[in-house]
Amino acid sequence: MKLTERLYAAVEEIWASYLEHPFVRGLADGTLAQEKFRFYMVQDYCYLLEYAKVFALGVVKARDEKTMTLFANLVQSTLTEEMSLHRAYLSQIGVTERDLAQAKMSLANRSYTAYMLDVSQRGDAADILAAVLACAWSYLVIGAHHAKVPGAVEHPVFGPWVASYASEEYRQSVEVLLDMIDAMGETMTEQKKEEMTEIFYNCSRYEYDFWEMAEKMEL
Repeated sequence: MKLTERLYAAVEEIWASYLEHPFVRGLADGTLAQEKFRFYMVQDYCYLLEYAKVFALGVVKARDEKTMTLFANLVQSTLTEEMSLHRAYLSQIGVTERDLAQAKMSLANRSYTAYMLDVSQRGDAADILAAVLACAWSYLVIGAHHAKVPGAVEHPVFGPWVASYASEEYRQSVEVLLDMIDAMGETMTEQKKEEMTEIFYNCSRYEYDFWEMAEKMEL
């Protein structure tokens, strides 16, 4: 069994619950209240700023050029491409630069990102990959699922979100992470695999809390 298969098996039920969550379902069928989506997008913007710091710690913890380059590219793409797309998208749904500058991180968001940063500071490159993978991979799963829902990609507000996470480009970016983890897993001890599984499981639980936070618009 590949390490990524082991990781997925540990969180399969949690990830299935994402697809049944009212916020996530609302993105697919178009019933989500737009004020909830705006709240979510602002919190996601705040999340990405911390996410980039986790990738930056990956550069520090990497022991080979390939892994260092992977994390460096992820820092760059998050802070330029992804953040630019978020700003443009947020502008379209009525969120200004001033709103973003004054945005307060929710407790769930702060707890999640603090956990990832703690894992990254205490652990190694493999731990960092396990921490970031729950978000990246589960969004691919959600995007692929939602793209099959009639009208989801065409929705004027939520459609671009669905399309971005269902895209071939996004799938390829996630597969880079999956391949890196599987390569590491080939020489990894059983204890280390257990530690990575715990990190991945915890971050998957935080992902569910993030959807809950967005649904309740809870700071």
